[in-house]
Amino acid sequence: MNMVDDGQNKGQPGTKQHIMEMKKESYVHDVYINKKILDEIEARCKNNKYEIIGMLVGNAYKYKGKEYVIITGHLFSEQIEKHPIFTQVIDGAVGEMSIKRDTEFPESIITGWWHSHPNLGVFLSSVDIKTMEMFNRGFHVALVVDPVRNERAFFKIDDEKHYHYVSYAVLKTKK
Repeated sequence: MNMVDDGQNKGQPGTKQHIMEMKKESYVHDVYINKKILDEIEARCKNNKYEIIGMLVGNAYKYKGKEYVIITGHLFSEQIEKHPIFTQVIDGAVGEMSIKRDTEFPESIITGWWHSHPNLGVFLSSVDIKTMEMFNRGFHVALVVDPVRNERAFFKIDDEKHYHYVSYAVLKTKK
């Protein structure tokens, strides 16, 4: 796989200084995501004027003590309640997505979740932080996509329940 796009780190997306610092060390991003998967999530977000939500699947790894995830798929259920400024899953949606994970991605784990913020920017709201608390493994991430502003970011929360941007790289498969 080739890296095609460096993501955001501490809110500074792909600045020259940030990229130079990453090259000095053998930098490990918090998240690696397949371009096809990211494109599918962003397309789904663009096709909905309300917030939507889904799960991220892949695997977690550790390199020189640093945990990171490689996202190789995503899950979505139509069993969600959509509103302009929030979304929530309806009873049965989590079970449906779990069955899809078991059948479509049997070697994968849930690595986090994704949702959209149409024209609101990329951040974690207080409700999003509560949702993140359910994803309580150190590698779990949240992807927020604003399809109107063409923004995206990955986040984690710390022990004090504050969120922070994490670095990511978008991967494409060699032809």
